[in-house]
Amino acid sequence: MAKRKMAWVYSPTAEKRDKDKISKQFEPIVEELKKSLRPLPEPQKWNHCIDVFSKWRGNYFYIMQKYKVGGENRLKDFFDAGIARLEYYGEDRFNLSYFRHTGKWEPLFMYQDISFEEAKKAILEDPMFQVF
Repeated sequence: MAKRKMAWVYSPTAEKRDKDKISKQFEPIVEELKKSLRPLPEPQKWNHCIDVFSKWRGNYFYIMQKYKVGGENRLKDFFDAGIARLEYYGEDRFNLSYFRHTGKWEPLFMYQDISFEEAKKAILEDPMFQVF
């Protein structure tokens, strides 16, 4: 079997102004997800979601959860877990993925090449993207 030759290719990235625009569009969605957070129980025995936030990394826009770790034998106090990952590829078009229990992002084929409005509806209504 012949070895495949690898080559560098141009991959367009989201411009700063596009990222700012998209971040601003998703702010109300993040705020809506924050409304579903329950108060921190005392005493806290289990991990508990305390915040929802968004961030960019390359062409990916992430909606994440911040957890406070419960119990006495913990190694750290907080950790982050994903809710949704949107791959931006221009002109209000996204590919939507969810965060699996395996720690990997899994694309959902029904949410490929969708608009902002379709992504918003999916994140707020589909149980795959619920905040725990």
